[in-house]
Amino acid sequence: MAAVLEQQILELSQYLTIIHHTKGRIRLAVNPNIKKMLKEYKTLSMDKAKEFVKKIDGIKEFKLIALLGTVTIIYDENVFNVQLIEDFVNGKNTKQIADFVNALICKI
Repeated sequence: MAAVLEQQILELSQYLTIIHHTKGRIRLAVNPNIKKMLKEYKTLSMDKAKEFVKKIDGIKEFKLIALLGTVTIIYDENVFNVQLIEDFVNGKNTKQIADFVNALICKI
């Protein structure tokens, strides 16, 4: 299961790019082709992603603007390690991110 999740994380990360990042706020561009990938993985959706992200300690707000293809995440820099998002978008440390996601899923 962890290997499958790690692969999905790696694939998903290919559709994201960091546009802007300041302390407490990160904005990502979402490639419109992500819709094709989401159709393949019926367990993934933007609605599920929003609900999932809301459960992460330190995430204050998650805004998806579909028309612009952007996601803005407002976070508490004292609680949430934004390096996870940066690594996720850059396709790095996927095992660590998969472990983080698995631990979060177990809490839910």
